[in-house]
This record gives sequence, structure tokens and C-alpha cells, in this order.
Amino acid sequence: MSMITRFFLMISYLTVMVPLYAKENKKNFDHQKLAAVTKKDVSIIESVESTRSFISYVKIGGIKYLLKQKKAWSKQSSVIRDALAAWIAKDLGIAHSVCIISSKKEFPGKRNMASPAVLLSIAPGKTIRSQPNSKYYHLSLKQRKKIDGIFSPDRWFTETIVHQMTWHHQLPIVIALDLFICNTDRHRGNLFYDPTTDTFCAIDMDNIFKYNLPAIAITKLKLMIVHKKEFTREEIKALTVMKNTIQFLLNKYSVDDIINKLYFFVEQAQFSNDSKFTASLKKKIAHHKKIIIESRVSLKVLVSLLERIIRLS
Repeated sequence: MSMITRFFLMISYLTVMVPLYAKENKKNFDHQKLAAVTKKDVSIIESVESTRSFISYVKIGGIKYLLKQKKAWSKQSSVIRDALAAWIAKDLGIAHSVCIISSKKEFPGKRNMASPAVLLSIAPGKTIRSQPNSKYYHLSLKQRKKIDGIFSPDRWFTETIVHQMTWHHQLPIVIALDLFICNTDRHRGNLFYDPTTDTFCAIDMDNIFKYNLPAIAITKLKLMIVHKKEFTREEIKALTVMKNTIQFLLNKYSVDDIINKLYFFVEQAQFSNDSKFTASLKKKIAHHKKIIIESRVSLKVLVSLLERIIRLS
């Protein structure tokens, strides 16, 4: 790659990454702010029900939020993963905020007062799934589960994903985040697009740290090299942004930072002392910790491999 090409890739990277240091969104809640909210501060706008969740739209201080609870008791731990993913993503400008409402806190809109819930900032725009006339309706960014087979060309980190990352400057950042948090469930229903501002927003990121996703991405990229894939200039630009975003997250969040925050959110949720649930939760937390540690090693290898691909292209 020529020096001129590298210069333009770096300028593109800086243009994309500037929003990382934007001022905090005043609509976002943290747990300290939430602790000060009382029932009289909250008004319910509307309550609806999806297949898996109870959902209420509420107003706090004149600002609209979404409150969500999983219906299934076994799925209550999803609040910690949702909050953890949003915490990691908070500087990237591509995700909503998530704040846990503990099982001990009475809160208007909670259907089951004995279970935790999450308070979410409203994602701008609409789901990609609901915009069939948009180019982005055809995005296929899901890095699928283990049962689908690592070596299948249309599974995991695919050539399709590499190509589709070139469609918008935020998409490599979305994929970088998914690799960093090992999110296998990026589908068209949990990625919003706002045509007015030309921006994406990622939501519902509770399917994380279950598989070592960057390790599989390494395998897939090596297969592309073996099959002599010729990366286009736009693909190299997208891979550069993806690589730099991963490096940004590696520099910002240590393994200890992430694990400590995981336990912080467990404490915030104040789950029931039900012995069966507690045993299940401990097992899940132990597995998340294992994947957080293993994926860190893989992420560093992935960055090195991406640097090699970018250098040789």
C-alpha cells in the first residue's frame, strides 16, 4: 500500500473516530442519577408486550425512555449483559444507554416488581427490518452461533460482512464492537437506522461473551487469505476502521475493568436469592469471565492479522 493511500485511510479513520470523544448525552442515565429518581418523577406513556418482554414507555424530566423486563425468570440475568455492552459502547456513538433498575426498587412501568428491569434511552430512527426501501435492509451482519459451522462461507465473519462494512462509516465500528463483546446476535431487528441524521444505533446487546468470536474471525480471515481474496480499497478502509476501533477498546478497557463492571451490574440488579437461579447465575458469570479472558488474547492476534492484511494490500 502506498504512503498516499495510507494517509487517506488515516484521515478517514480520524474522521470516523472523532465522535468517540463527543460530550456525554444528557438523556443518558447512570445508576447514581437513577437512584435519585422517585415514583413521582416518572410518568407512564404506554405499556406494550412483546413475545419475550414487558415494555413501558416512560417520561422522566420531560425525556422519553423505554423500560424493559424479560418475561422468563431464567432470562433475568440478561440485564447485566445489556448494561455491560452499553457501558463498553458508550464512547463509540453507535449504541443506546442502558441502566439497571434493581429488583428491590419500585418503579412505574415494571410489571414484575420482584425482578430487575432496564431503563433505555430511545434509539433514533427505526429498525433496519422495518425499512424495506432502505439499502441497509439487506445488511447481513450476524456472526452466527457455533452450531452453524465455522468453515461455512456464509457464517460468522464472512466476506459479505467485509463488503457490507463499506456501505456506511459506522458499520465497521458496529462490527468491531460486536467482536470485542463477542456478540453473536446482530440482526436487522436490533440495529436502528435514522435516515434524517444518517446514523446507526445498536440495541439489545445481551447475547455477549458466550463464544470467543474474535478467534473465529481470525479463522475466517485466514481462510480468505488462503483463497486469495483481493480486498478492495474500500474494504481495506473499513477493516482499518474496525481494527482501530478494536484497538481503542483494548486500550480503554482491561480484562479486570470488564470483569469488575460485570460484578457491579450483578450487584445493581439485586437478584432474588432463589437457590436455583443463584446457581445458574454463578455458572453464567464464570463462563462470561472465561470468554472475556480468552477473547482478549484473540483480539490482540486479530489486530495483528488485520495490520498484516492492511499492510500487504
